Formats: sequence, C-alpha cells, structure tokens
Amino acid sequence: MNHLEARTFMFDLVLILEDKNDVIFLRDFILKNYCGSDISKAKKLREKEYKVECNSKIILIKDTNKESDFSETGGWTKIQGLINSETLVKFKNFNENIKFIALLDADEDKSDNIAIKEKDINSWLENKSFNIDRFYIPFNTNESLNLEQLLELSFNKNIKECWNQFMECMLNDTISGAIEPESKKGKIIIYKEIYSNFRNKNNEYLSDMWNLDVNTNEYLKPLKQFLDQYLN
Repeated sequence: MNHLEARTFMFDLVLILEDKNDVIFLRDFILKNYCGSDISKAKKLREKEYKVECNSKIILIKDTNKESDFSETGGWTKIQGLINSETLVKFKNFNENIKFIALLDADEDKSDNIAIKEKDINSWLENKSFNIDRFYIPFNTNESLNLEQLLELSFNKNIKECWNQFMECMLNDTISGAIEPESKKGKIIIYKEIYSNFRNKNNEYLSDMWNLDVNTNEYLKPLKQFLDQYLN
C-alpha cells in the first residue's frame, strides 16, 4: 500500500449511516460533544462523507450509498452492498483495531423492524473478517422511532413552543381544515424553512436552532453513552 492509499484508509472508527441528513447530524453531534464545537476538526472528503479528528481519533462518517450497487433497494439495506464491497476489508487491513459502527433508524410504525435488521445484518456478516456494531436511532431500544423524531426533540425550546402554538391555532381554525403532518420529516423541513436565519450551511446542527448539548438535552444521552466507548 502506497502513501496515498494509506492516508485514504487511515481511520480508527468508521460510522456508517443511511443518508446525508444522518451523516451531517452525526458530524455535528460529535463536534459538539467531543470536539468543543471546533468545526475545523471536520473535513469534507466527498459527498456524504466527512473526516473528523478529535480525542486522538480519526473518524470517518459516511453513508452507505458509495458501494450500493449490490442492492437496488433504498434505505438501510444499502449496507449490504457496503459489507460485500472491499472497502471495509481495506480499512481493516490497514488498521486491525478499527471499529465499524452502523447507526440506523429504528424506523417508525414498523413491527419488529430492529429484529429484522439485526437478522439480516448478521447474515450479511457471516464469514466476514470484520464485525459491525449497531446503534438504532434515537434511543437504541425496541421503540419504532427515527432520526426525525430525535431532531424534533432537539429543537431550541423557544422554536418548539412557537411551532406548538402555530399548530394549535391552525387545528382550532375550523375554516382552514388543517391537519397536523404525520411525517416527522415534514415538520423538520418546515422548521428549517421558517427559521432560515438560524441555519448554518456548513454545520447546520451547531446553530442556535438546535440543542445538541447532552447536559441539557436528555434525549441525546443514549447516543452519547454509546459513542463514549469509542471516542473517549
């Protein structure tokens, strides 16, 4: 392996996520809780892929789409393509102590979803030279939830109060016929558009729009406690 190849695969920890929004959230979560919100610690390598250097660790945060040709379906199943590619093998060949973690949505309103994912991933990992630890967003429990619900719980308190007042007003207006959006993702999009002044294009979740501080946001503590074993 030449010097350029070595730099390409020089990581202590690889965090594998489902899509761009998850990648950006984890990048900013790590910057906030492990790197003192120092955005210089993060570097974009390519689309949906970031390197973070913090606490003497070199961390790669990526989604599963780069090696996804093996699977034609979307979402979390793209991890099958990554597992069957040579990428993780190359990482491990360079650093035998490297850790791989998949952070996946527990997913909303899907019966036994985590059990199904666990069974499939364990099957895909058979006869592989590496393992992948897993955390199911948001709380790593059997609850059917997802990242959007964690994001909603992490909004600045004042912003959430404004949203609740807005929805109460609309829903009580019999003329409007308003219905509260069932999709958490829809709510997040509306939040972002309305509060555009709080948006930070480079590190969106480090803006005043969000509270990523685990000391004051109890909903983030399970994720922080899980990552502590790898990043402290």
